[in-house]
Amino acid sequence: MKYKPMSVFVLMFMAVIISSCKKGKDVIGPENVEVGKAFFTVLPLEPEEFYLFVNLGHMNPPGHTFPSAHGGFYLTDYMNKRPVYSPADMRITRFKVAEHVGKGYSDYTIEMAVNDGQFKVMLGHLSSIHPALLAQAPPLEDGECESYSSGLDSFRTCMQWVDIPVSAGDTLGEAGGNPGQFGLDFGVYNRAIDHDWQCKKLLEYDYPWAVSPMDYFTDEINAILIPITGDGLGGRTVIRTTSPIGGRVNFNSPGTAQGIWFRTGAPLFPENQHIALVYHNADPDVPIISVGTSQTGLPSGEYSFTPTDTGLANRHFVDVVSNGQVYTYRIHYPTPTWFFEYILLVQMISETEIKIEKQEITAGPPWEFTDNAVEYER
Repeated sequence: MKYKPMSVFVLMFMAVIISSCKKGKDVIGPENVEVGKAFFTVLPLEPEEFYLFVNLGHMNPPGHTFPSAHGGFYLTDYMNKRPVYSPADMRITRFKVAEHVGKGYSDYTIEMAVNDGQFKVMLGHLSSIHPALLAQAPPLEDGECESYSSGLDSFRTCMQWVDIPVSAGDTLGEAGGNPGQFGLDFGVYNRAIDHDWQCKKLLEYDYPWAVSPMDYFTDEINAILIPITGDGLGGRTVIRTTSPIGGRVNFNSPGTAQGIWFRTGAPLFPENQHIALVYHNADPDVPIISVGTSQTGLPSGEYSFTPTDTGLANRHFVDVVSNGQVYTYRIHYPTPTWFFEYILLVQMISETEIKIEKQEITAGPPWEFTDNAVEYER
């Protein structure tokens, strides 16, 4: 359905305007909904509007130092605006606007839910929200606002809580048209599932409850997505062929180095100050050390290494435990053409604390920590 501008008579003919963003049937009650396979009956974008579906676990430090709790779509022509649809019958619960202060544009997020918020959907990086939906909400700039910096930009965000029913296929807004925003974020969170999450720091947030949208699409939609599900790795696109195709977020292995780590004394968000010792979302055989801004002399980025099964060098993350030993990782960017190498020292100082430091390859052996070492916890 094509985007329709809001009528000047919106206050008099709200029902007509709301129907202008419809692509599906009448709204059904959103509570006590059975959520499972085939709950999502509509793709948020037309298939020709995207060329890659990114699964859970995407990393792009420093902004996404942790494996991302949402996936999304890479747009075929990111400067061309196209409609975004609701994947199911749900209720919109929140609108957000983020002003990119240094880049001169704003983008939007729509959150939806059913079952008293136990099951949630997030669509992010929209270039607009349909006027008929915005007309049912107070001005976003009059809502809860804050300013912060993350990565290479500063932001002013505002949000409004709403309660707006939508049906599967309704036009929610548009994606595309903002410079440098190549995709549409798509996150799904299910608090009705036991995720066996070991990191208590994040339990009040959506992150630990992330699930793959592929678990809720119809088989017909997944048949479109599976051949194009993956991510970039070392300058090339990799399609995931290992189950689960939808990726994962929870890598934490209690008592070992594997998982996400919070810099001791730093706030939980943004993620810049933290670090992750995990695996790539498109090729789960590739170990990734995702570094934000906390390591002195180590540029933010995703680093890899060739894992070994013995000794103290390049061990699998789950093999590193609190045993007094200092482990070394010869890390590099995972690409053959851009190959910077460093040594990373890693030591578990307790089952919930770790110490990490970047050093030059010529600094050892022996390998010893200096005052540049950073401690993390979880």
